[in-house]
Amino acid sequence: MSKLEATIRLEQRFDLLRDVIASYRIRLQDMEQEVVELFAANQLSAISACMSEKQRIVRLMNRLELFISQWEGNSDVGIAHEPKRET
Repeated sequence: MSKLEATIRLEQRFDLLRDVIASYRIRLQDMEQEVVELFAANQLSAISACMSEKQRIVRLMNRLELFISQWEGNSDVGIAHEPKRET
C-alpha cells in the first residue's frame, strides 16, 4: 500500500469519527426534549440519569474532537501498512 493510500484511509477514518460526533450532537438535542418531558412528568431520577448520560456523551465528544484535531494538525503523520508476514 502506498503512503497516499494509507493517508486516504486515515482520512476516511476521521470522517467516520466526525459522523459519530454528529450523531452524538443529534442525541444531545433529543435528550433536551426528553428532559423537558421528564420534568413535566416529575421523573427526577430519570432526569438525573439523563443528565449523567449527557455528561458522558459530552466528555466523549470532546475527547474525539481533540484526538482528531491533534492528528490532523500534524501533517507528517501517516500510517504505513505493511503486508502480513507469514511464518
